[in-house]
Amino acid sequence: MHEVFVGDRSVAVTHIKTEPTEYGDIQRYRANVSGFDASTRIAILRADSAVDARVLAVVVDSELLLGYKGSEESGLLRDPALRAWRDEHRNEIKELLQQLHCEADALPPEPVTEAERMLLRAFDMDGDLDDA
Repeated sequence: MHEVFVGDRSVAVTHIKTEPTEYGDIQRYRANVSGFDASTRIAILRADSAVDARVLAVVVDSELLLGYKGSEESGLLRDPALRAWRDEHRNEIKELLQQLHCEADALPPEPVTEAERMLLRAFDMDGDLDDA
């Protein structure tokens, strides 16, 4: 589990399980915000199960900032009190997200699966493979 803090709350992200697929491993995570009963689950295609800045950035970006259509029915944002807290702390959340992106950029590149290599080549982006 890894936690980040915004205002008077913590956002805790825990790895739940790894599901191998033909395209690579799918990592499943659960995210909770302290003081709220709602939680959410995030699935990411990646080899490493570690809860690092990349994973935290996905959770913060998708669950605390977006407010996408349907967010009131599922995930963290189904709790109206959490949405109110998010709106009150939006600037702090954006600052946290910027910090997490900087930390993620400093991490070594993730291994590239064969499926990802094929997609990169298909879109003439295989120059990006030099970094992986």
